[in-house]
Order: sequence, then C-alpha cells, then structure tokens
Amino acid sequence: MEKNVSQEYISYICALYNDVYDDRMENTCPPAAGAGPGEDWAPGQRAEHKSLSAFQRELQEKGISLSTSKIKKILITGGCWTTERSREIQELYFGYISEGLQPCAAVNRIAAKLKISKVSVSVNLPYSTVVYKLEERSRNARRCERYRAKRTASYALAVRLCLYIL
Repeated sequence: MEKNVSQEYISYICALYNDVYDDRMENTCPPAAGAGPGEDWAPGQRAEHKSLSAFQRELQEKGISLSTSKIKKILITGGCWTTERSREIQELYFGYISEGLQPCAAVNRIAAKLKISKVSVSVNLPYSTVVYKLEERSRNARRCERYRAKRTASYALAVRLCLYIL
C-alpha cells in the first residue's frame, strides 16, 4: 500500500506550527476593512498564537516556501486553525455536498452567498484529496507526468513529420 504523502506533509507542517488557533478561545484578529477587531484584540498586545505570517517566515528559514493561504489551508486540514469564517464556509460546503451539489457548484454558491471570492472559499476548506506541487509526488502524479511527456513528444514528432512532408 502506498503511503499518503499529502497526509504526512500536512502532519509535518502542523507539527512545525506546534499550536492550535481557534478564535472561540482567543480572538486577537486586528480590525480589518469592514470588520471590527476580535474581542481579545488590543493595540500593541501580542497574540498567544503564532500568526500565519510569522509561521511563514519560520518555514522559509527551514527552506520551505509556502504562501500564507496554503499554510492556512494545510493548518485547517490538520485541525490546527479554525475561525468563525472557516467554520461557516465548511458548514455550508458540507451541507451543499450532502444535498448532492457538486464541489465546484458548492464553492460557487458559497462565494455568491457570502459575497467573497471562490479562492477565499477554497482556502477555508480542508484539502479533500492531495496537497498539490509537493516535491515527493504520488504514484498517480508520476504516472500523469509520464503520460503528458509522452503526449508532448508524440505531438512534436507529428509536427515534424507534417513539416517534412510539406
């Protein structure tokens, strides 16, 4: 049985984060456009949890380059990050899926309902299959890569033959 590379990667990143953020326990988010600050926010006071930006810098020092969005999605998948918005999006998403809606349609409906982008919806959902673009790829990812390489080579050969005939 092939090991689940994505799950191992998620576990590794969560272990490096070594924290859990739940805004029901500590809501130190600063004021943002259109939203007030969290109940626990105070100017100049440090949050008890590690911010996504601070963790991103930590990862970069270890040679791991990830966007804060990808870090957030990994931490959500690993159960290390939850906010009111992520819980709301996940509740809507799994509700729509249980009603038989396709995942893409569910994301579109949530984005329209909450008046946010589809990317914002996606970032707040856990990975359902794999973490993309890992250095160590699954057997299927390697198989797809070989297929694409063969297809590209076949196409290039066909073009050369056509040019030769003309």
